[in-house]
Amino acid sequence: MKLRSGAVLLGGILTTAQMAHSAEPTLGADLYRQNCAACHGATGEGDGPVAAVMEAAVPNLRTLQQRSGGVFPADAVTAYVDGREVEAAHGTRQMPIWGDVFQPDDLRRRSEDRARSRIAAIVGFIAELQYR
Repeated sequence: MKLRSGAVLLGGILTTAQMAHSAEPTLGADLYRQNCAACHGATGEGDGPVAAVMEAAVPNLRTLQQRSGGVFPADAVTAYVDGREVEAAHGTRQMPIWGDVFQPDDLRRRSEDRARSRIAAIVGFIAELQYR
């Protein structure tokens, strides 16, 4: 019975994710192009037009899954893109804190939902870029 319940729950989660993705199928790609491609490049290989003038090397986003043992590190990518909870021990970062950028609304709750939705869309797009 537990196996069937888990399958039903997983099916519901996947259906919800598919519905959200189909509602705005290009949101992640559009946000990536507007906010990430200048540094990370159109295909995520770290070769954007701004990459040459960066102090630190811009990482190849297409290898994240390979560098994480074959599993895309969605939680780590989400936390890094968001950037609002970066630990001081990790030093400064050149990448903008997108959690703040994507939160322009006056109403705090709606604004937080918007920021999370946009970050999730970008992370989903980056997951699609991974070398297989």
